[in-house]
Amino acid sequence: MDPTPPGIEPLNLRDWLVALRRHLLLATTVAAAALAVAAYVAYTSARVYRATSVVRLVDARRALAGGLVDREDQEGGLPSANPVLSQVEMLGSRAIAGAVVDDMPALRVRTGGFDGALLRDVQVTPAVGSDSIELWFGGQTVTAVRGSEKRAAAYGSPVTLGSIGFVVSRPPERANGGTLLVISRDAAVSDLAGHLVVKPRENTDFIDITFTASDPERAKGVANRVAQVFQAANVETAQQEARRRREFIETQLKFNDSLLTAARAALTAFRTQAPSLAANPSPDRTAGPSGLEERRQELDVERRQYATLLGQLLDTNRVARRVALRNVIAASPTIGENAVISRLYEQLVHYETLRDSLTSGEWARSPTDPDVQRLSPLIASTESDLLGALRGVVAAHDARITILDDLEARNAATARRLSSAQATGEVLTERVENTRRIADQLSNEYQKARIAEAVEAGQVEVVDLAPLPQGPIGGGPLRTLVYGLLVGLLLGGGSAILADHLNRSVHRRDDVAHLGLPVLGIVPHARRGATAEAAGPVVEAMRGIRFSLLYAHGAAGPVLFTITSPGAGEGKSFVASNLSLAFAHAGYRTLLIDADLRRGSLYRILNTQRKPGLTEVLHGEVAPEDAIQPTPYPSLSFVGCGTRTPDGPELLGSEPMSRFIAGVRQSFDAIIVDSPPMGAGVDAYALATVTGNVLFVFRVGTTNREVAAAKLDLFDRLPVRLLGTVLNDVPAHSPYAQYSYYLDGYGYEAEPEPEPRILPGSQTPAQAQEQG
Repeated sequence: MDPTPPGIEPLNLRDWLVALRRHLLLATTVAAAALAVAAYVAYTSARVYRATSVVRLVDARRALAGGLVDREDQEGGLPSANPVLSQVEMLGSRAIAGAVVDDMPALRVRTGGFDGALLRDVQVTPAVGSDSIELWFGGQTVTAVRGSEKRAAAYGSPVTLGSIGFVVSRPPERANGGTLLVISRDAAVSDLAGHLVVKPRENTDFIDITFTASDPERAKGVANRVAQVFQAANVETAQQEARRRREFIETQLKFNDSLLTAARAALTAFRTQAPSLAANPSPDRTAGPSGLEERRQELDVERRQYATLLGQLLDTNRVARRVALRNVIAASPTIGENAVISRLYEQLVHYETLRDSLTSGEWARSPTDPDVQRLSPLIASTESDLLGALRGVVAAHDARITILDDLEARNAATARRLSSAQATGEVLTERVENTRRIADQLSNEYQKARIAEAVEAGQVEVVDLAPLPQGPIGGGPLRTLVYGLLVGLLLGGGSAILADHLNRSVHRRDDVAHLGLPVLGIVPHARRGATAEAAGPVVEAMRGIRFSLLYAHGAAGPVLFTITSPGAGEGKSFVASNLSLAFAHAGYRTLLIDADLRRGSLYRILNTQRKPGLTEVLHGEVAPEDAIQPTPYPSLSFVGCGTRTPDGPELLGSEPMSRFIAGVRQSFDAIIVDSPPMGAGVDAYALATVTGNVLFVFRVGTTNREVAAAKLDLFDRLPVRLLGTVLNDVPAHSPYAQYSYYLDGYGYEAEPEPEPRILPGSQTPAQAQEQG
């Protein structure tokens, strides 16, 4: 079974190599161009180094506290938010980049004319904008000029100009001067963010922080500093959250302590007055519960105020939410007195006001502006904190109201069962116990909050600091050149194969086979004015074509055929003249007829006359024997094309032409008729009909296969025998070269004196007689 799918030709490496050799100049040019581009890139592009540090998201507080504290769920956060991706966005924010730039002033410095690695201990105040300093390097000192300021210092000593300070470690090797440029903080932040790549590892809590720079030390330093700054910022944020929770619980504990003190004082006063109350019961048995009810109402009012504020904060309309929040806080002294909520509200208003100022007005920025985007997570975080604080306050009020309701229920039950004095005493005692129980719970929570605040270490752990990069990205110029050479070879080979595939000319071995024609011989490429030795392959080719034609013709009588080609410039006349000469040298009485009545030029090749010729014979102006001319070559006669006339196609297919061919058949052994190309008109078809045989000439690399196939289709409807084709101008690397009849070293040479020929192993008669 054939493993090759139908319609797909098997891979032929030899054909590919032949195609590459045929288009060697194109392939070499493309490969050289690719190599030149690679060399330009290798030696002009700056080397870039890459350093990567690794951080991990962990709960360090839980490990330090030994399970004494738990991390509370963030009720105000989005449940669908991915914490790792949130930290990735924070890592790539301009806030982190700005902190790194402030911590590494060297990121704001650019050098021109000397190596920036010579600078150390760079100091730039964040408020400084763009600036430049001219440096002049002497043998022992460096001179810095900034406007009218001028400083000179020894190498290794600090140089300070205004708010800019630096140290030049040593003089450069090939520079006498240079420029130190200080870019703005915003430009440095943008540059840092553009070269920083933050990528989480899939299905893990690890994050890679990668930075690229032209200096390996800077790449390493920035990657590590980003990780450290991010860790410090995360720790500070976590500590602020823990401190706010501790302050909130502390406020609630103080409030509950005041309730406990009041409850104990009421119980003491009741016990002091208990004897008189027991002797003279008071008709009002609801004094104790009445105060409890008032406190419950106060708590209920406060709880509704906080719940209202929480509902306004959840409103989707940002403007309506801000106005409602301001009105609720202004109208409620209780809410305004809460330090945690007031501070969070003021912080939220500050961030939203700052964002509105950036996104509105004449100089409004787009929502994608980095400064606007930096405020969005801050607003969301503050709203989340405010939501958590409000939910905590509402939950605490609900707990206290529940406790008070429970106290009221118990007091009412006790009042119904006991006397007023005994019931009141029990109620007061129970109030003290309940308040003390709440105080104990709050105290326990307060201790946990203090421990959490003390051990809070954030959620970021630096796993690996970036090492010093061992080499530039891409492996340096040598690897770039190797890659360029490989790519050039691939592109060159591909371009050669593509050019060979797009070439519609006859150039492959199976091109003629697809046309249904046998190859009778090939004519190798020959230069004009070639020597006799160089013309040897052409002579042998004509002999081989003559030999193939004799057996392909096969009919009795003289060899008679028309020779033509699909288009002009394919060597038809060259083959016709040299093939006639080959027949003549073999002793055949040969007649060459130039039937190209349009542009016949064989008379120039044979050094004969064009007129009188075939046109005059067909018009009846001269006799056929008068048009036949001798040539300088024995046994070869010639008939010129004659006078050029517009009725040439009609003459070639006329009865006089048939009579002329029939007449010369009696006098010659080989008659070769050279016709115009098939693309010139019907001339070739008319002559082929008269002669009955046709020989085609294809020029390798020139003849169009599609045109040749179209012209050959017309012969299927004519009484003409297609003898075959001769391939002209075949290069040595062509697949058709195997049809050659010539082998180097086997050309005929005349010997100066005849010598006896002795077969190997035989003896001459004289030698046999001597040995006998």
